[in-house]
Amino acid sequence: MEKVIPINTSRNVVKSPADRSPQNQPPHQLISDRNQLRLHQRLQGSLDVGSLINHFFVWLSEQQPLGSVEYVYPDDGISLISGSLRVHQAHYTLRLQKRYLGELTISSQKRFSEQDLFVHEQSIGCLAHYLKNALDFRAMEKMAFYDALTGVMNRKSLDELLPKETKRAERHGYDLSVMMIDIDNFKIINDQVGHIGGDQILKHASKAIRQVLRISDLPFRFGGDEFVLILPNTDLVGARSAAKQIMASLGNSAVEINNHSITPRVSIGLASYRHGEHHEELIRRSDQALYDAKKNGRNCIS
Repeated sequence: MEKVIPINTSRNVVKSPADRSPQNQPPHQLISDRNQLRLHQRLQGSLDVGSLINHFFVWLSEQQPLGSVEYVYPDDGISLISGSLRVHQAHYTLRLQKRYLGELTISSQKRFSEQDLFVHEQSIGCLAHYLKNALDFRAMEKMAFYDALTGVMNRKSLDELLPKETKRAERHGYDLSVMMIDIDNFKIINDQVGHIGGDQILKHASKAIRQVLRISDLPFRFGGDEFVLILPNTDLVGARSAAKQIMASLGNSAVEINNHSITPRVSIGLASYRHGEHHEELIRRSDQALYDAKKNGRNCIS
């Protein structure tokens, strides 16, 4: 691992290890083999970033007084904290073989000693290897279950999650609706602005859709210019209200592409789960509703 360096040098933040003159410092105690083994044992076997940070926090708390361990990886929108932030902080940029792995902040109520900082540097070297594996695994999961262009889940995820949601609705007796969305005249748009421009329209539509969804709603790219939404705890009236919000969100914004100003319009088909219904039938009915919407002149809800 490259030298761990801080990202902040304010009054309560330690300076870079390189700034501390070794000639003026007493010898530092290495982490014992037993403690190193315990750290590895806590971290190994986990490919979840949040679990790794929590395990690291627990282990480091056993070595020195500690307030919190915070981890931020902007490249993937990760921001995690274990413990409660305190006034004295040590900031580190994590790198492994020149690869950026994020920022780590360790805080304490008392000022860190040189020995404390030395322990940080040793243990962070260990943590970085496990973080790399976890970030790689996270990236592979995204490739498998998320659409790279739009950022929403893909058809594979839909095939896995829809049966689970219908079974849950059946078991607990709550409402469940499916919304199928198709961008109107997408082929004509592609002919106007090219495939790269078409990709921009798809990304714009995905963003507009997600802006009006609840946390519990599940968006998917079904294929081509079609999206599917699973709406838990939503009856047909609620689904229609959500569809109107999506159409309004798209209608209020235009995409500027190659001197073309394009406001995407969509057709939307809705279906609500019926007791005992197979999930494929639910999708079939939402697809039929979408067909009816397009047959009725597009830019409408059926």
